[in-house]
Amino acid sequence: MRKLGIIAGSGPVPLKLAEACTATGRPLYVIGIEGEARTDIEAYDHGWSRLGAIGNALELLKKAECEDVCIIGPVKRPDFSKLKLDWTGTKLLPRVLNAARKGDDALLSFFVRWMEEQGFAVVGAEDVLGDLVAPEGAIGAISPGETALKDIELGKQVVHALDNLDVGQGAIACDGLVLAVEAAEGTDEMLRRTGELPTTVRGTPEKRRGVLVKLPKPSQDRRVDLPMMGTKTVELAAASGLAGIAIEAGGAIVFDRSEVARLADEMGMFVYAFSKTTVGQPE
Repeated sequence: MRKLGIIAGSGPVPLKLAEACTATGRPLYVIGIEGEARTDIEAYDHGWSRLGAIGNALELLKKAECEDVCIIGPVKRPDFSKLKLDWTGTKLLPRVLNAARKGDDALLSFFVRWMEEQGFAVVGAEDVLGDLVAPEGAIGAISPGETALKDIELGKQVVHALDNLDVGQGAIACDGLVLAVEAAEGTDEMLRRTGELPTTVRGTPEKRRGVLVKLPKPSQDRRVDLPMMGTKTVELAAASGLAGIAIEAGGAIVFDRSEVARLADEMGMFVYAFSKTTVGQPE
C-alpha cells in the first residue's frame, strides 16, 4: 500500500483517518499543525509543523517517504501579517495571498496543486473512509415529506448559486424561505443563530419545520473540505426546531452513523442523503 501523509488540522477527522489506515494496514505518517491538531496524533508516527513552515512540512513528508497526502481537519484562517514563515513559505507568500483573496476554496486548491507539484498524489478523506461516506436514502427511520423535499431543493439551489462567491457549503430553508446561509462562522453557529429566529419563520422542537442542507460546492476540489456531520449536528439542528438534515449521497461523511440514526429518530427528525441531480429537477 502507498504510504499516506496526513496533514492534520483540528477536530476528530484526522484521527479517524489514521485509525482507518491502521485497520487496513496502510502505512501512514501524520503532520500535526501546531495549535490546531489534537495531541492524540502522537499515538502514530508523526511530526509537528507550524502553519507558516511549509518547507518544514514538505521535508517531513519526504523524509517519511510518503507517496499520497491528505489535507484534513479545519484550520483557522491566519493573520498573514503575523504568520512566521520559513524560507519556502516566504517564497510562496505572494501566491498564497493571491489565492486567499479569492476565498478558502481557492486557497485550499492552491495547496493541493502545490503538493502535486512536489510529487505527491493528493487524495480525499473519502478514499480512505469509504464506509463513512453517506449512502443514498434516509439514515434512520424517518424520511422527508413533500414540503421538506422542496426545502432541500431550495437549499441545494442556494449553495450552488453562492459557489462563485466561495461562501459556504450549507443553507437552511423552511417552507420556501431561506433562513440562513453558512459563511465563516461554520455550520454549528449557523444552526445556533437559526434557533434565535422568531418561531413564526422556523420550526420548534414541538412542531418541526425546515431543513439544514449541506453539500459540496460545484467548483470545489472534493479531495479537501468535504462536508461532514455527526451527532452534534443532529443535536444542534434539533434544538433549532428543524425537521431534518439533508446531505449529498457520496458527497458527505457521516460519523457514528448508527448513533446519528438513533438520535434523529429519538428527536423525530430525518437525516437524508439525496442523489446528486441537476439543481431544479425534482428528486
